[in-house]
Amino acid sequence: MPYTNPSYMTDQGTPVGPDGLAITGADQINTAYVQAYKAGFEQAFQQSESKLQPYFEAETQNEEFQYFDRIGTAEAMEEDTTRYGDNPNSDISHDRRRIGLKDYELGKYVDEKDLKRVLTDPMNAYTQALLASGKRKIDDIIIGKFFGEAYVGKSGGTVRTFVTDASTENNTKITVGSESAGDITTGGAFVKSGTANTEGFTVGGDYDEVGSGLTLAKLRAARTTMLKLHAIDQDTIVNCFVSAKQLDDLLGIEEVVSSDFAVRKALAEGSVTTFLGFRFIHTERLPMSSGTDSDERRVIVSVPKALKFSTSTALKGDVWRVPAKKNIPYVYFKLSAEASRMWGEVSGEIRCNES
Repeated sequence: MPYTNPSYMTDQGTPVGPDGLAITGADQINTAYVQAYKAGFEQAFQQSESKLQPYFEAETQNEEFQYFDRIGTAEAMEEDTTRYGDNPNSDISHDRRRIGLKDYELGKYVDEKDLKRVLTDPMNAYTQALLASGKRKIDDIIIGKFFGEAYVGKSGGTVRTFVTDASTENNTKITVGSESAGDITTGGAFVKSGTANTEGFTVGGDYDEVGSGLTLAKLRAARTTMLKLHAIDQDTIVNCFVSAKQLDDLLGIEEVVSSDFAVRKALAEGSVTTFLGFRFIHTERLPMSSGTDSDERRVIVSVPKALKFSTSTALKGDVWRVPAKKNIPYVYFKLSAEASRMWGEVSGEIRCNES
């Protein structure tokens, strides 16, 4: 009788199937292949990471919905001019963000004739392809929630949106969400969004030059905005997620490639990792604008506390045999996770032309 899970053993150490009968001969060989695969499967996964996940805060979650509290700023300190007066009581804002879990899965049947050739090697192409898909899903979750809706309030009933939507293009200003604190006033380079319940900031695609990509002026504008919002200090390293086009833009900036301005010789190495207080991380999964031309990449600038990535079941895999499919092995991956933008003041984007 075919077995479905080779995890039972007799007192003598002989594997048995779900019917209680010992598995012998060829079945034991196949069992050894599957067990060897499962042992290597965990090891292979532990060495894999997504591009974005290491740069944001991680949480574990056991409930369908979990709430993360935020404490705002206190009122300005006042001079004490009253003798025997009442004790002051500052009004400090307090709100929370809600994260609701979502489940993801992916699997593949492996034909019996490939069992010995493929499954005995835990670093096989099937495993790597499925792992890569899981890692891409983690990045897509983070990017989607970075620009997506955040649920705030006592029960998460209020929606807070990113300050600019996907269709916004070619803006010449720095747009800051209405809910952001700090020294941002309208006029000059800045625009404070008139839409309620918006947060984050955007450096427009035409901020310094029509149709420009990633420029020194845009990077300076993003960092200046964070400083004005009291979101970072002078020595804070800001993460900047870019596509290959923006890396190419950076190699065209004299201040980046010249040894007179930078310690590392970026042009000689062919890559830019840090400059002007930014750490550059390459990913090709950043979305494009969805406006008329759709030629602007939405480059993310942030620090770890900008977003929380919460998991109930971390990306993991398993393998078992399926009797209904001639008892062939089935490789399975599962992920239970979700994310939420936490602080708009350190959640920004730079629009970069890629045409």
